[in-house]
Amino acid sequence: MSKKTLPQILRSFFHIFCRIISAKEEVLERSSGRQYELTIIRFTPSPVPVTETFSSGNAAATWIGIPTDRDCLIEASVWHDTDSLGDFCLWCSGAYAVARIGEHRSHDASDPDSISANSNTISFKDDDGSIYTPSSELVLPRELAVRAIHAWLIDLQHPSFLRWS
Repeated sequence: MSKKTLPQILRSFFHIFCRIISAKEEVLERSSGRQYELTIIRFTPSPVPVTETFSSGNAAATWIGIPTDRDCLIEASVWHDTDSLGDFCLWCSGAYAVARIGEHRSHDASDPDSISANSNTISFKDDDGSIYTPSSELVLPRELAVRAIHAWLIDLQHPSFLRWS
């Protein structure tokens, strides 16, 4: 019997989590007129975007899963008819990520449980392949940031386990 790696366990957890959301919520969400547009940009080494559209946050979260690319950028936009309900950007680099929710203004995430800011300079690739270097207090553990985008897609609320500017 083989041991599962942490990414495999997390991937299984998120797939199960998405399936246990009630059918009633799924029907309400589909009938709400919401549209979820997600783009994952993988760097191989040039930016390669893949875009999909969904009618539910659960389906969008399942599609993202647990990104395994060392460097990637995930952009999620939610619309109700022609009105934007916000967007979520997630930059990933190795074991780290940066999360930002865009509504009327940008809200950057930080980890309220972090005792001190990350002392290493960590850079991320932006949508055009250019380098983005955020301040160290905005750099999160990748698992926490992925959990945040999944939660946001489900309820469009700022996940309470992070601090938002």
